[in-house]
Amino acid sequence: MEVLGTRFGTLKYKEDELITLDAGMMGFPNSKRFLMFPYSEDSSFFWLQSADEPEIAFIVINPFDFFSDLEFLVEDADIAAIGLERGEDLEVFSLLTIPDNRPEEMRTNLAGPVVVNVRNRRGRQVVIKEYSARQPLIPFEMRGAYREQTRGKKPVKQMVAVS
Repeated sequence: MEVLGTRFGTLKYKEDELITLDAGMMGFPNSKRFLMFPYSEDSSFFWLQSADEPEIAFIVINPFDFFSDLEFLVEDADIAAIGLERGEDLEVFSLLTIPDNRPEEMRTNLAGPVVVNVRNRRGRQVVIKEYSARQPLIPFEMRGAYREQTRGKKPVKQMVAVS
């Protein structure tokens, strides 16, 4: 199978590579099937590309790579919806926002992570009220150093519903 995306051109995939979100994403209810692949080799960033609406793609991260003290309590209904039987089969991803020309101000949505059962590749975007939807990824005191380190490098840009 293949999807002709606006950012990546034609992406070929097998049906069993898709992550299915039966309820879609918040604000994107028609996007239910997604491909996920790394932004680049050895990157902590991933693309979540809609197979249903090729113009929609998100940058996501595993929030535990950036916040070691996180603890998400997922509701029983959400666990049942993705058919999760074992905790070790759960992966969590959060959407990233990167403001134009200000990558040091990137933030992630910890209040609306996507949980995925890696066994059956079913997922769901859940609501976690205890966390922020606009959590800074880089602490304020480290932003100057980040700007210096990334000066002249091509920025990562988020694409959401680009026509």
